[in-house]
Amino acid sequence: MFSVRRSIKKYKNSTTLLLLLCLSLILMTFNTNRYDISPKKIGTSFFSIFQISASRVSDYISDTINSINELKQLKTEHDILLEKLKIYQRRERDFLELKEENTRLKEQLKLTQTSDYKFESARVIAHEPGNIFNSFVIDKGSTKGIEKNMPVIAYQDGFQGLVGKVIEVSMFTSRIIPIIDNTGFVAARLLNTRYEGLVNGDPDIQNSLIMNYVSKNAAKFLNEGDLVISSGLQSIYPYGIYIGRIREIKVPEWQTSLVINIEPIINFSKLEYLLVLTGEK
Repeated sequence: MFSVRRSIKKYKNSTTLLLLLCLSLILMTFNTNRYDISPKKIGTSFFSIFQISASRVSDYISDTINSINELKQLKTEHDILLEKLKIYQRRERDFLELKEENTRLKEQLKLTQTSDYKFESARVIAHEPGNIFNSFVIDKGSTKGIEKNMPVIAYQDGFQGLVGKVIEVSMFTSRIIPIIDNTGFVAARLLNTRYEGLVNGDPDIQNSLIMNYVSKNAAKFLNEGDLVISSGLQSIYPYGIYIGRIREIKVPEWQTSLVINIEPIINFSKLEYLLVLTGEK
């Protein structure tokens, strides 16, 4: 038993010695002019790997930070340009509004120059609460010569249209009742056939007019689109102001006259400026 252990120990010693000799030969082989490897160079190479990695990480972080800064700068510039765009858009809207207002005022000026009546130009500043078609308020009153029952007209789309009349006056404002109110009546005439009737607001159809007391004999001479004007007979409204166009003609069997539905010449939902007729020139 002792001899076996001794043999194993001797074998281990021989194996260790053989390994050391092999390692020496390997080191001697690499320690030549061609393969000059030393522990110092190995350490330098090892640490250079970390230096390269650290440099690349540093460059990546630097590029990332620069990209973030550039994005922030771009966002700031974008916000500035967006605000400028909003300013230009507001200016464009203001310009278009002024252009349209200038056009309307020119139309009114042309009307006042060619008409036989004196006018006071006014602007709509308020509508009666609850129903914008019941009445509205203008920015001219008694200080500008406005009086109750003065007729009011407007100029839209090339037509001099009837708006209504003054029903209440203060020093600086006046209240107007439009012809589309069912309590207002206008003596009217069909332009082509010269038949007469009475026009007031249609109680069943909003922003519409109805014409009554037109002889049934006129039915065969009337067409949709025919113009209706003020007749000037026994009325505060002067002759020849456009009221609207025929939209529908009804022939009730139980009545002696026609019932004509009329579309107003004036679009009351777009009414901004108007003219109050203060007298004849």
